[in-house]
Amino acid sequence: MKPSAYSFAHLSPSTQCAHGYRGRMFIYQTEQASLSDEHNPREQHSEAHWIAISQEAKNNPIYALKLIQRNISHESAIARLTESYRHLSQYTKRKMEATLAGWELLDDEDKNLAAFHNSLFSDDGNGYRASLRAASLKLEKYIEPMTEQELQALLKRIAERNNVHSAEKIAERRRQDEEDKRKADEIGKQQRNQYQRLYGS
Repeated sequence: MKPSAYSFAHLSPSTQCAHGYRGRMFIYQTEQASLSDEHNPREQHSEAHWIAISQEAKNNPIYALKLIQRNISHESAIARLTESYRHLSQYTKRKMEATLAGWELLDDEDKNLAAFHNSLFSDDGNGYRASLRAASLKLEKYIEPMTEQELQALLKRIAERNNVHSAEKIAERRRQDEEDKRKADEIGKQQRNQYQRLYGS
């Protein structure tokens, strides 16, 4: 079974919202992809920072913290996170060992699924969701403030988005106009066909 089948990301589309906080991780994850590569911001932040802001770390925060503590590169860490099942806390493991017969016979992915289901039906009695929230909060502490270059790039990007006369906005309006015209043509065609069926040509 593929690890992605047990990430449960679809059950929590926004980890920040689900955990009840918004911080630097939210800012980086919503805007980092828009920043220009010409500033080469990766040279200005630590490996832990780049691990912490990644979507992969967001989906698997307990394992992400372990990888940060091992001082490995963010490329290697993200690759491992991508391929890995969601790790459990030691507390959750102990709870599951005590409540689920045959726990030790399950593989790691099935243990994760079993712990998730147990959490849903026991009001998180095994600490599955609580441990993920705690790990996510701790992970956020590794996120460093934006550099001046990143901030300027972000402000530039926001200004471009808000500029109604930008090439991007003009192209967007043109696409919308074409879509509206297409829909109007379809409606007109349907109405003409309906009229012909009722009254003939």
